[in-house]
Amino acid sequence: MDEIKKDSTSINVKAFFQIIWKEKFLILAMVIIAGGLGFWYGATSKEQFTSQGKILPELQGKSTKIGGLAGLANLAGVDLSNLESSEAIRPDLYPDILRSTPFFMQLFKEKFTTRDNKTVSFEDFYHQNVEGGAPLPEKDTKLFPVKENGFLLISHQYEKRIKNLKLRILVDIDKKSGIITITVKMPDPVVAAQVARFSMVYLTDYVTRYRIDKAKRDMDFLAEKVNAAKGKFYSNQEKRAQYSDQFQLPTIRLQSADVQRERIEADYRISSTFYNELLKKYEEAKIKVQQDTPVFQVLEPPIVPTQKSEPFRSLILLIALILGGTLALIIVMFKNNNYKKVIQS
Repeated sequence: MDEIKKDSTSINVKAFFQIIWKEKFLILAMVIIAGGLGFWYGATSKEQFTSQGKILPELQGKSTKIGGLAGLANLAGVDLSNLESSEAIRPDLYPDILRSTPFFMQLFKEKFTTRDNKTVSFEDFYHQNVEGGAPLPEKDTKLFPVKENGFLLISHQYEKRIKNLKLRILVDIDKKSGIITITVKMPDPVVAAQVARFSMVYLTDYVTRYRIDKAKRDMDFLAEKVNAAKGKFYSNQEKRAQYSDQFQLPTIRLQSADVQRERIEADYRISSTFYNELLKKYEEAKIKVQQDTPVFQVLEPPIVPTQKSEPFRSLILLIALILGGTLALIIVMFKNNNYKKVIQS
């Protein structure tokens, strides 16, 4: 049958193919043009290489305060895992660390080795290989004439760079296993692996500093107090010994000497007790720093890729041909109202 009926509308298949045959040169030309554009885009697009690293963090113990409610909450579809976690920084916040402006500003200062064995700063590498190396407009590098005071001051060019890098450096957390996967895409395979490694180190160092900061400040404070108490204790110890040597013979018993002896003994006992208590707390603080220090195991180090991840030239060409053909059909159908010959009411 040449016509397909659908409700009160029919499609004339024969007329459709007749129009296609009649306009075959226009369709072919548009497909060739689209294919040529797709081929040109694929050929001129810079190669991109993807490197990936994986970290296995230490899973901290969870509080049992709401443990009895966790099962009921799960049945109700409510996740209380974040509330139970004793982590100072929840793992689901790790990606935000590598999306922060301080991370990218530090990255720009780092030096990396390219596949040509040349050492360059990441800022120079990015400018040459991503931005094309053209001189930057003054308006993009200009800063407001103010001093930083609790805030960061960056140019419009850095804003654009950071926005692009957020698409190139990705962090994924597997909620079940806790594995952190860092994926980096760069025009240079060696730089891609090094940036992935830098990101892993930055993340682990940041979390470690955050976790032990309070405990370490307490430990440093106690260390100062222990040294001061130690000096006071040793001083009173020497006074006690000197007084004992001076009045070791019970020939003359003066009341003033007894009072002095009691005072020295009291100072000695207080300083001894205070010093020993502080020393005990200091040792406990050192243990707490060790306990709070997280452990990150590199499960999969970044590997320098040997095959490019982009562009997929064959896929680009195929998509271009499909888009060209689709656009050509639309134009042909609307040309001279040909669609009325195909779709009949």
